[in-house]
Amino acid sequence: MSADSPIALAAQKREPPSLSADFSWMFVGNAVYAAGQFATLMLFAKLVRPELVGQYALALAVVYPVILLANLQLRAVMTSGAGLNTPFGYFLSLRALTTSLALVIIFTITRVLGLDRDLTAVVVIVGVLCGIDAISDVYYAQLQRCDRLAQNAKSLIARSLLSVLGMAVATFFTRSLLWGVASIALARAVILFAYDIRGRTHGFDERSGHFAPSQALTPLFDGKVQRNLAWTSFPLGIVVLLSTLNSSIPSYVIKHALGERDLGIFSAIGFIVSVGNMAVVSLGQSAFTRLARAYLAADFSTFGSLLGRLLAFGAAIGICGMIVSRLAGREILTILFRPEYAERADLLPWIMAAGGIVYMAQFLGFGLTAAGYYNSQVVLNILANAALLAAGYWLIAPQGLLGVIIAMLVAGIVQLAGSAAVLLFDVRMHVQARSQRVEPA
Repeated sequence: MSADSPIALAAQKREPPSLSADFSWMFVGNAVYAAGQFATLMLFAKLVRPELVGQYALALAVVYPVILLANLQLRAVMTSGAGLNTPFGYFLSLRALTTSLALVIIFTITRVLGLDRDLTAVVVIVGVLCGIDAISDVYYAQLQRCDRLAQNAKSLIARSLLSVLGMAVATFFTRSLLWGVASIALARAVILFAYDIRGRTHGFDERSGHFAPSQALTPLFDGKVQRNLAWTSFPLGIVVLLSTLNSSIPSYVIKHALGERDLGIFSAIGFIVSVGNMAVVSLGQSAFTRLARAYLAADFSTFGSLLGRLLAFGAAIGICGMIVSRLAGREILTILFRPEYAERADLLPWIMAAGGIVYMAQFLGFGLTAAGYYNSQVVLNILANAALLAAGYWLIAPQGLLGVIIAMLVAGIVQLAGSAAVLLFDVRMHVQARSQRVEPA
């Protein structure tokens, strides 16, 4: 993309907000969005049977890996490296193509698994709403690379509030999981077309009331460009697929070994980890561009300092979660869900411990992506999934749900240690290479 393109000019005319301002907006947006997801699960737990909550969790376990693989982490590619100079339209058309393919694959999986008609409908509708989110995400990436994170946050807030409202009304009157997820999909579509795709949201044609009037926000098709983008992004798609399997594999195992009721209880308790994850994602996204720029400039002092602060933040969230869970876990689960969920309050400190390790591993994942280590993340996630399966094989039968959580903790430790080793080795090699260049002078 040329330097005088509309997107480049928009970015040049505005002074980039500070990290604290970016984080504040993204924290609020992700906080409301995560709260909305949590409220959705809480309302499902209160309005329908635990077995239906288990079906919702199973639908997410089927859909998420496929959708996230199809996403190819284009957002990370768009906001770092050569992606900054590639017109938005190529990313949009590629995301539309891969999302359509993902929906076909999701339906095929329901046939292969032999799911009944009602559960198939739930899985497909969950796939549609995640597909809508995937299209919004590529617009969010465009807002991010133009330093318009406030608009990104506003969209997240609107999506969350409208989704929870629609889901609560639909589920209360119908007591149907299907109508509940369908109302969420409708809410996401409304925000996509009413706000996300509008040129005014992206700083174009401020006086226009039309949807996406600017040519800079329309799809572009070029087979060669999109093949190159797909090839560059594919390792990141594999990374996020493997990472998601870390969350989805336990759901499959619990349904097979313990049943839908235990799956529903585990999903509700495990979702509390998302309260911390909202801060991890918002801070990681806010810091990502700075990490990438510091690494490209070989400013490893800034890179390491920022990454160190992120790791400390992740560890602090996990520790605080463990303390609160230990002191008031039963009361929290009783208030948020129902008494049958509070019976497993003993799982909360363990799952928050696993969450703290995962938060830290996520921050290192941001660092690896900023440094361009895509293939290494594939290997690390394969090792983490192997550790999860091995630990689960030995622990789930004797320990039940606690065994699942301990297996997740083991997998998180493997990924955290591996990510730290790769980054430390890389920085050491760069520092040694720099010192060797300086010595002859």
